[in-house]
Amino acid sequence: MKLLLTCLLATCSLIGAAQVHCDGNRYIEPVFASIDSVIGVQFGSNTTVGGFQKNLLMDIYLPPSEFFFERPLIVFAHGGSFMVGSRKEMRPLCIAFAERGYVVATIDYRLFDAFSLPLDSLLAFDVAVKATMDMKAAVRWFRENAAGNNDYGIDTHLIFAGGVSAGAIAALHTGFLDADDFTGHVAFDSILQENGGIHGNSSSNHQYSDAVKGVVNYSGALKDARWIDPGEPVVFSVHDELDGVVPYNRDNSDAMGVPVELWGSNEVNQKARAAGIRSQLVTIANSTQHVSYFLNGPATEDFALAIDSAGYFMEYAICDRALSARREHRLPKPSILYPNPADNTLRIRDAFDVDQIEIIDATGRVVQTTSVMSSSSIDISNLQRGIYTIRMINTNAVIGIEQIVKQ
Repeated sequence: MKLLLTCLLATCSLIGAAQVHCDGNRYIEPVFASIDSVIGVQFGSNTTVGGFQKNLLMDIYLPPSEFFFERPLIVFAHGGSFMVGSRKEMRPLCIAFAERGYVVATIDYRLFDAFSLPLDSLLAFDVAVKATMDMKAAVRWFRENAAGNNDYGIDTHLIFAGGVSAGAIAALHTGFLDADDFTGHVAFDSILQENGGIHGNSSSNHQYSDAVKGVVNYSGALKDARWIDPGEPVVFSVHDELDGVVPYNRDNSDAMGVPVELWGSNEVNQKARAAGIRSQLVTIANSTQHVSYFLNGPATEDFALAIDSAGYFMEYAICDRALSARREHRLPKPSILYPNPADNTLRIRDAFDVDQIEIIDATGRVVQTTSVMSSSSIDISNLQRGIYTIRMINTNAVIGIEQIVKQ
């Protein structure tokens, strides 16, 4: 009986800790000013396209340890067209999320290093598969560590794969690539098998799962968004609408010097929603740049939008508040629309449960309608000064009502 009582108390303590973590601030706002790091941890090893053996290393960024256990983990991969780049480039993102309470890792993966070979679409796919398998090895490494010393206090049910550009392509494939996706694609299946199958061969600890809770996709793409199936990971995306490097829709990319068809974030978002998967896409409207929101560094509004929106999205996945919010016909604060008061533009964040926004004037007339799936901002320059009601709609049901002031 004493042992049973001890176990029950321990269980209640863990449940209480988890509830404290979901306080409406952690995972969303930067709540920690001091961040620790562990640099150069090896999580795997494998052979590159050029035939060289590469030890795979990662840097790990951690919030303070007063709430050490059951912390969510994000495994990030850098961009660079699978040809260049370094895990150290991800340091600003890692710090931003660690400040919010996440354990964050930025990983090496194998880059294309065989410049004497002719590059074609199949070789480009091979490089992307190698990067994907390296990311999966990193996920397994954390689960193996958690089963032992658990040096980083992670909750193995709350692991997210993330990346920028090429790294986001690897993250999306980590989340959505299955062995049966290659039915009828003999060449693709052959590449997968040459890389160790669906779990890869960058580490031998296959007794541990490489499944993830969700994907954080910054301007990435899938080889085929039809690979997304019901029950697969939740997905958050940011993408420039007219991106000429990695397409926003379904189009060819020649980032590696050869045309490769990719299904971009808009296609990923639509296919995920159609499959019943929680998904949010923040579109940088009319932008022709690639990853424009990160180009000017952390001290910018777009950088904050990309980080804050992802934080809100993952907090929902971690704390699972979406259903209760929908039942109460309201969205949790802070508002999905900002600034308020506003001059000419309203920005949209944390709107993965909203399909459409209606703006209603003081007479009750709908003066403007915006599809959230196709926009990350609302132009209100044509509205007169005054107070407007915002009605948020999901599948023809009103799930939130707010007011904004047009200056």
